[in-house]
Amino acid sequence: MIDKALLAKIRKCLALAASANEHEAAAALAKARTLMEEHGVTEAQLAMVEIEEATARSSRTIRPLKWETYVCRMVERALGVVSFIDAVGDRTFIGRGPTAEIATYAFAFLFRRLKAARAEYIRRHLKRCRPGRKRQRADVFCEAWALAVFRKVAALAPEREPDGLIEQYLTERHPGLVNINARGASMKGRSTWNDFSSGSAAGRAVDLNHGVGAGSAPLALA
Repeated sequence: MIDKALLAKIRKCLALAASANEHEAAAALAKARTLMEEHGVTEAQLAMVEIEEATARSSRTIRPLKWETYVCRMVERALGVVSFIDAVGDRTFIGRGPTAEIATYAFAFLFRRLKAARAEYIRRHLKRCRPGRKRQRADVFCEAWALAVFRKVAALAPEREPDGLIEQYLTERHPGLVNINARGASMKGRSTWNDFSSGSAAGRAVDLNHGVGAGSAPLALA
């Protein structure tokens, strides 16, 4: 594993190598080459300095419910990032440049919006249910909401080819990650189908605006 500070230093030297001052350019290029040889740095590792990571607060569980996973997948699809659950159960996003930080804001916004929709649905339709049953039916509503919004995102944002550089970063910086199956909402009881239908309708009502122009955000949620 190569230290990112070292990679940044080498890239800075390479940038100086483009200087109009021939002596400064030659010295910077020589310094970059020396550092690369001393530390065994490759061109691919240099490119990895572009990769950043940022963490967003989530449900803080190692095996989250499926609706939270759908929210995460929306963000990954829209921004071309990847993510994993850290040791305390939060979501860490990895992407090029500022996209990882943007992903945390997008995830936090969607997460809060769905939690608010959940609370409102409980208040209006489930307040007389027993606690366990209330939680089960609210989870069904949330899963349907998140699935409906994810489908809208998928229709607007084309599926991207895997970013080899991000995948390499994930392998080198966070080895040993394993796939975890999310917990699906239980559909026990006839009323849960009404909850699913209500969640689907609420998710379909969420407005997604496709960004225009090369510099626009891929998706904007209204």
